[in-house]
Parts: sequence; structure tokens; C-alpha cells
Amino acid sequence: MKLNSDIPSFKALVKKSYFTKNIKDETEFYNVYVFGIQSCAGKILTFHVMTDTGMLRSRVPLSEIYTKPPTSDIPFNFKQLWDCFSENVSVIEYDFLAYHRAQIVLRDGIKIWGTYMFTVDWYDNPYSDEPSDYKCGHVFQSDDGYLLCQPNNRLFWRDSNWVTKPLPADLKQYKVDTDLASVENQSSKWVTEDNNSFYYDIIKK
Repeated sequence: MKLNSDIPSFKALVKKSYFTKNIKDETEFYNVYVFGIQSCAGKILTFHVMTDTGMLRSRVPLSEIYTKPPTSDIPFNFKQLWDCFSENVSVIEYDFLAYHRAQIVLRDGIKIWGTYMFTVDWYDNPYSDEPSDYKCGHVFQSDDGYLLCQPNNRLFWRDSNWVTKPLPADLKQYKVDTDLASVENQSSKWVTEDNNSFYYDIIKK
């Protein structure tokens, strides 16, 4: 079990009211460095942050972190479509996706734009282990300043050099995966020769 993970650190803002629980502080922001995540099954993705006053806080929800004062904020449950699947989590910043833009479809169908930051992936749980239920979460910085964590099927990527064709109008034709093949479960059809040869032969049965 991992629970916590490093992420590519970045500067951000957190509303003062999140720390003080005082609605009067709603319009003030603390400067923070965001440097890690914590994934709790059945909860929103949370982060570890340090303020420029030296306060270290854990479990700050994704919905409370901004890269700039938001111009048009959205409900917290629109920012992340699915709760975290497990405490078993990994983080990767895909080089290929770095700084890529995507149009993101929110829970109500509204489309907004964002820039890729990194990817959160869960493992060793009933959902991630079932091919038709598997989802990772791509963390984005929206143009309006808030963060999002969204699965593959809510993202429409842009790349001026590669994505040169429109998606077909009928998106319903694309189906979820139903299995994850194993190359070794075909062992009834073949066997290696029984010796200590480094370059062993494979014998069909």
C-alpha cells in the first residue's frame, strides 16, 4: 500500500478560508508549493502543500487548489469525476503529454480547456483490476485557474502536429476494454524443452 506519492511540484494558491474555516476569508489566498498527493479510496484526490509562511498541510482537496485566482469556479464534484479507487497509487508525468492542451467534458456536459500536468493511476483494487472499469486520472490546470482530475474518456486532446483529424461524430461506436490478455495462459499449447540451455527451444504440444 502506497497512499502517498511525490508529484512534479508546482506553485499554487489555496483560499485562506480553507485553513481558517471562516467565510470572511473566502477572497484571500495563501501562496503554496504543492509537492505530493494522498489517495484515499472513495474520496477526492488530496495534496500535500507548504505555505510561504512555513505551514505544512496534508489532505488539501484538489478542489481547493488554484494556479491563479479563479475567473469562473465550478463545483468540487465537477473537478474530479470519480473518487480515488484505492490507496495503491502511482504518479507519472508522461513526456509525450507534457504541456499538451485538451478540451475537458465536465459532469454536466460543459466543455472547458486545460493544460496537462501529470497522471495518477491506481492498482490492486477491484475496479482497476477489472478491464471494463479501469480508469486513471489526468490532472489538469484549467484555463480558469482550478485543477481537475479526469479520466481518458472525458478528454479531447489537441496537438497541432499530430491531431489533425476530427473525431467521428458517433462516439458511441468506441467500446470499453473487456479483457487484459495473458500470454502465459496459453501454456497448454506449448512448453519449453527440459534442459539448461540458455537458448532453449519452444515445443508445440
